Amino acid sequence: MIHCTHRQKLGCACRRSRRAFSLVEMLIALAISAALLVAVFAALTASFRAYQATTEQASTHVVGRVIMHRMMAMVRNGIDFGPIPEDPRDRYVASDQIIFVGDDDREITLRLDRATSALLMQINNGPEQLLLEGVRGPTEVGGEAIGAFTLEFENGTKLVRASFDLTVDADDNASVALEGNEVVPIRLIGTTAPRRLTW
Repeated sequence: MIHCTHRQKLGCACRRSRRAFSLVEMLIALAISAALLVAVFAALTASFRAYQATTEQASTHVVGRVIMHRMMAMVRNGIDFGPIPEDPRDRYVASDQIIFVGDDDREITLRLDRATSALLMQINNGPEQLLLEGVRGPTEVGGEAIGAFTLEFENGTKLVRASFDLTVDADDNASVALEGNEVVPIRLIGTTAPRRLTW
């Protein structure tokens, strides 16, 4: 039979107490693990939001450029345009709508609805169709609206040049406040002239 001396008993007890974590040490380890998991989750959420914002902005930029090119093509190929100046001596008309008439006698009206921030299209007095959301027109320093479409005429009815000035906000539903970034609006500006000039 083996008997432990008092000193040996103390050594055995010390060795046994060193083998396990105490309750306080376990709680501290859990708190550190929870803090690390929260930090990782916050970083992942911020990166997903930033990715969504970038994707939305790129998509809106592509769609906006396509619509701008289409409007410029309608001016180049159109045979009649509106609105025309009320006074034939006026050269410029600034408006939130523009009318195109093509070879096939279709009348296409594009209208910027500032109340709903939407660019709308209407063909031959049919129902209006939504082309693009989040569209704003230019404003003066005081906040007064300026026409998004500027038409330059000669002799009252001969269109010389058409200019477009639209600002498009990306349709981003996610907040990117954790990244400290905001989605930058896209400004679409274009000027073109018709190939056929009508009187």
